[in-house]
Amino acid sequence: MTEVAAAADTEPARRPVRLGSLPLSPSQDLRFVQDRIALFAKVTFLISTMFLVATTLAGLAAEVDRYSSISRACHVSGTLIALLIWRTTAARRTFAPSFLQAIDLGGTLAICVAFAGMGHFAIQPYGFYTGLLAATHVSVSRAMIVPSLPLSTLVLGVASFASFLVSRGVMALPPELPRGRGLLEAALWATAGIAVATLASHVIYGLQERARQARKLGQYTLEEKIGAGGMGEVYRARHAMLRRPTAVKLLTSDGSETQLRRFEKEVQLTARLTHPNTISIFDYGRTPDGVFYYAMELLDGLSLEELVLRHGPQPPGRVIHILLQVAGALREAHKVGLIHRDIKPANIHLCRRGDVPDVVKVLDFGLVRELKGSEDVTKSNLNAVVGTPLYLAPEAITAPDRVDGRADLYGLGGVAYYLATGATPFSGQNAVELCAHHLHRAPDPPSQRHPVPADLERVILACLEKRPDDRPASAEALVRELARCADAGSWSESDAEAFWSGAPGRAPEAMPPRSGERRRAAFVVDLEERFKNLDAYLSEVKADDRRPGDRRS
Repeated sequence: MTEVAAAADTEPARRPVRLGSLPLSPSQDLRFVQDRIALFAKVTFLISTMFLVATTLAGLAAEVDRYSSISRACHVSGTLIALLIWRTTAARRTFAPSFLQAIDLGGTLAICVAFAGMGHFAIQPYGFYTGLLAATHVSVSRAMIVPSLPLSTLVLGVASFASFLVSRGVMALPPELPRGRGLLEAALWATAGIAVATLASHVIYGLQERARQARKLGQYTLEEKIGAGGMGEVYRARHAMLRRPTAVKLLTSDGSETQLRRFEKEVQLTARLTHPNTISIFDYGRTPDGVFYYAMELLDGLSLEELVLRHGPQPPGRVIHILLQVAGALREAHKVGLIHRDIKPANIHLCRRGDVPDVVKVLDFGLVRELKGSEDVTKSNLNAVVGTPLYLAPEAITAPDRVDGRADLYGLGGVAYYLATGATPFSGQNAVELCAHHLHRAPDPPSQRHPVPADLERVILACLEKRPDDRPASAEALVRELARCADAGSWSESDAEAFWSGAPGRAPEAMPPRSGERRRAAFVVDLEERFKNLDAYLSEVKADDRRPGDRRS
């Protein structure tokens, strides 16, 4: 899974300060509130305009118009106030919390007072109840759309509906309706409107607060989902105190408590890795409902998969430059007893760190397994294959409990093949076919796909050997072999700087939406089931391999 590159908002989170109905929050939250005020005003304007046009046309067609000129002027005033609020808050500029508070509370009150005037000067009793219904609609709509504390909605409702009590108190009533009864009736209707608006605010605001709390993991607040894979999801996050960009990964797969403890142990071991080409892990923990998470550095740039998809096969010098960094990270991991188990282009990130371009970061050690003294290899998981089919070492298929660091070198050979040619070593319709190729077919030489120097091709094919003993003995040995290639060192810092600074044909493009990208999903299968389907396919492959002219691994 790729931890996507994105610039983080490094402003530290602050404790929200309640100003009336609005929290003083980072710019994203203020923009959200402003957009909600704009939506409320837009809805109010459109509905009010609809009724204004309808009543005007009805008045022209009828012999008696229920609205006086003053009543219609009040209706127009309320409509124009809603329009002004809408157009103001719909602007790209984000306003200060105090201004948003004023335009929210003051604007809503002004609209309700205008509608009270509309009802007061219309023919009674039709006018009064029309104005009261309009004000109730405005109050409830605001409570449902705009984030608001219930107390603020209650106070605003009392202020808004007070104008209707004043209207009822000075209004000439029919003799059969005593003034006390008229005021009581108005008070009951106003109380009902205030209660519904306050209840709506309580429910909606409560849900928003619960969603806000659900986004918090310890000292981290989740902001935006930036990636997903078989083992979990990754979010851009903000630390409550620190200013460093952070990504948080949630382990979303349904695992047993034993698996979660193993995963936690692996994160602890991974956090001990200090190689500059291994992503840094800052923190880890569990949510109150038991979801495991860990926080790591947030990267800019793009994955090797995205690099090749956008820019095609890479120059040999750059391929070697990237492979040396990955091999260095794996060398440290293997020395402390960790294997990655899912080396693939999507798990290797290319970015800038400080003033250094083309820095590699190896991601997602979430599938690692400790080599020494693992107590978790039981009968239930003995036959589990973990990895990505396109880059899976043969021994990870046949003996997944006995793989060592050379399985990572096989995956890195597949990555090198992909970088140098733009194609994967093998292709197939499903995981079973890919596993058969990894077990029994030799890959086409990279030079048959794209021009690749002979010495680099030998290193790539050596990493892709079927037998672990035929591959480089270790990541350190692979580093030595890569360093002996003629193109080692030919990719200069100026070449990398030209790519990252935007030189024609080199600059990385803005990343497209992830929904349109190709996925290289990790998979976990039970070999006892898979081998039932695999045996028949392997028999066909072996028969083909015995035909003259075919290569055998």
